[in-house]
Amino acid sequence: MTVRSHAIKNDEEAQELLKRLEQYYGQPVLPLGSFCRAMKAWMDCIVKNNTDPALLQAWDNHGNRYFSFLGQLYIDVRKSNLLGRLLYAKEPLRTRMCPSHKGHYNGDAMFFNKCSHLCDGTGWLRERAGDEGFTGIKII
Repeated sequence: MTVRSHAIKNDEEAQELLKRLEQYYGQPVLPLGSFCRAMKAWMDCIVKNNTDPALLQAWDNHGNRYFSFLGQLYIDVRKSNLLGRLLYAKEPLRTRMCPSHKGHYNGDAMFFNKCSHLCDGTGWLRERAGDEGFTGIKII
């Protein structure tokens, strides 16, 4: 069977393709941006549930043990190079420590003076030769 690649013409066609992928995988399939918006909405609801006087209960509110940490967690997730490499660049988890940076971030090696070991400033060596050191950021 030969599959020809062609540009998706419109939103309806894109939605149909997502439905087909969901049937194939047996689970929801959606763009990463949709997933990220859903996680942010969930975090916002947990915080509101624990800070809005109209929602506070005499007993424990869902998330009351951790809601105060969600703001920092959101920042950490948004700026995570690891998550960018895993989700957007589709890299495998890096498991070999860089001999120079020893598992620690180095912004100079990430953006300006490339690491000779190709850790891309992450402190961890690329697993595959074709990986490009995704940062999600372009410095011009």
